[in-house]
Parts: sequence; structure tokens; C-alpha cells
Amino acid sequence: MDAGWPEETGDDHAVTELLAHLSGALSPFGETQFPLPVDDLPYIHAKTVVNR
Repeated sequence: MDAGWPEETGDDHAVTELLAHLSGALSPFGETQFPLPVDDLPYIHAKTVVNR
């Protein structure tokens, strides 16, 4: 398996599930497993204080 980005020719898609034995197996995200654990997400929820 070539881990690099495939060559795109004409009207073809660079990533296709038609060649894979699993859905999403040729994901452009590489070896990243989804969903990510919550602790690994770089997201901080904003807190809004309403002025009254």
C-alpha cells in the first residue's frame, strides 16, 4: 500500500472507496483513528457572560 497521496488523472478522485475493502480505508487523514478522544481535541468552549 502506498501511504502517499495518489496521482489525480482527469475526472478521477484522488481518494476512492471503490478500491478499498473497508469504507473510508483510503482516508486522506492517514493513520488517524476517528473519533478522537476528547482529551486530544484542541478545543476550548467559549463562555459568554451576558451584561444586564
